[in-house]
This record gives sequence, C-alpha cells and structure tokens, in this order.
Amino acid sequence: MNTNLNGIYAADAYYRLSKEDGDKVESDSIVNQKALVREFLKTHPDIQIYDEKVDDGYTGVNFQRPGVQRLLKEVREKRVACIVVKDLSRFGRNYIEVGDYIEQIFPFLGVRFISVFDHYDSFRNPAGIEIGFKSLIHDLYSRDLSRKVKSVKHLYQEQGRYSGGDVPYGYRKMMGRIRYIIRTLKQHRS
Repeated sequence: MNTNLNGIYAADAYYRLSKEDGDKVESDSIVNQKALVREFLKTHPDIQIYDEKVDDGYTGVNFQRPGVQRLLKEVREKRVACIVVKDLSRFGRNYIEVGDYIEQIFPFLGVRFISVFDHYDSFRNPAGIEIGFKSLIHDLYSRDLSRKVKSVKHLYQEQGRYSGGDVPYGYRKMMGRIRYIIRTLKQHRS
C-alpha cells in the first residue's frame, strides 16, 4: 500500500449527487455525505484528507465526471493513496467499471478504498461477493429508473403532453399541459 513514512494515508474524499438542490451552492445531500465521512475519519488517525472532490448534479452511471476525473488523476500521480466515499453508489453505479476499479485498478496501484456505509475497507478485507452484489444492485437500480423515466416520457408524448424540461418562452404550463400564451392584439385589447 502507498503510505508515507509515518504510516499515514493521504486520502481524497469523494462525494456525488445526481440531482442538484435548486440554486443552493452545495446540495444538502453533499453536506450530509461530507459530515458522515468526516465523522468516520475522526476515528481513523491513519487517514489524512488530502482533498475533497464533489460531483453535484452528475450521474453515477459513467465516470465522465469532473470530480472523479481529478480524483483518478491524483491517484495515477500517486498524490493520494486512499479514497473514502459514503457508499459504493456515490463512487459509481456502473457494475463493471466500479468492479474494475475496486478489484483490479486500485489494488494494482496500491490504493486503499473505503466505503463507510458498506463497512468496506480494502486494507482490511479484499472485495468479495457482497461488494459485487451491492455494486450490481446499484447498477440495476439506475437501469430500472432510466426505463421508468423513459416510459413516462413516451406516454406523455403519445398523449400529446409536453415531456421536455422547462416550458419554452411564450408558453405557460396549465393543468399539466402547455398552452400558447401569446395573443393577437385584437384579443389583448378586449
């Protein structure tokens, strides 16, 4: 394992949330994830936070996220030797990629991986079938949710209902339907 001479692991804490909480600077869930990881680290003096990476509003089904890319770059550059997450689903929801990192890449690079809620620490026990199942369940959850959202959007489209995001300029959402609100001058004057 990569540690410094004092036996201290330089660690990156990683936090992710798929949807943003409106216009807040930082999502409530991200704040809670940070609090949980920091509380965990109070009882582990052998781990010192090097940096914290956040992906707020990014999906976990791929690793094309700015925070996780910076984290992986620091791992490759050997600036950190430990990664701490709240749970496996925060790191990623792609069963194959998460498994590759936890079971192949991180051990090869000598990186310790800790998932607080899953009670998993690669330093103490290698990834087993339980971690594989949890990762698979997170992956299946994402796929199932995606199918459900797509089916509802398709149903809306078949019914002639608006299925996009924000209402386009010049329209208003009324009773679940989009109505054109620009009136002719004659209608407006009467």
